[in-house]
Amino acid sequence: MKVSLNLTKLKGNHLTPSEFVYMLLKSEGDKQVQKYLEILPVDREKLQTRGFVKIMPDESLTLRQKALDLFKVRGCEDCWNQFALAYPRKDQGRPLHNDMKRNKLKYIALIERNPDLHTTILTAITAELEDRKRASWSGEFRPKWKMMSSYLNQEAWTMYDGVEPDTPTDEQNYGGDLV
Repeated sequence: MKVSLNLTKLKGNHLTPSEFVYMLLKSEGDKQVQKYLEILPVDREKLQTRGFVKIMPDESLTLRQKALDLFKVRGCEDCWNQFALAYPRKDQGRPLHNDMKRNKLKYIALIERNPDLHTTILTAITAELEDRKRASWSGEFRPKWKMMSSYLNQEAWTMYDGVEPDTPTDEQNYGGDLV
């Protein structure tokens, strides 16, 4: 298992990396928690006084909500991450992801106002990618991708709103359009 640590989050919660990884393993119900404790012991009382765990009478540990919130991404943050992954990074060598902090705030504000917009935007991006791929095969012109900030400000997903991307079928159509 690979774990990436946000050191500012750890520092803000006064956690060591080993305590963070221990609670992560515990939250996922990993069976290797005991082996991890043998390698790197964790101060259970410290975690309890900080409100991350509750030590039960049978000496087992239960994670509190404060600990679970460390590993959970908030709904809007998750939507932003999906959008940032779906939006193309480059167009013919030109980077498209500009001013990510401002874009993130703008996108989260859009989604909080209208939660259904997230799926609409992701569907529109997928449809635009498919359309551009088909256009390149047939030699049709398509303007360059907009910068991410322009895409959000101009609500460019409305161009492909309601257009569903084609779902590939397993059926083979050799020369179907030639007949």
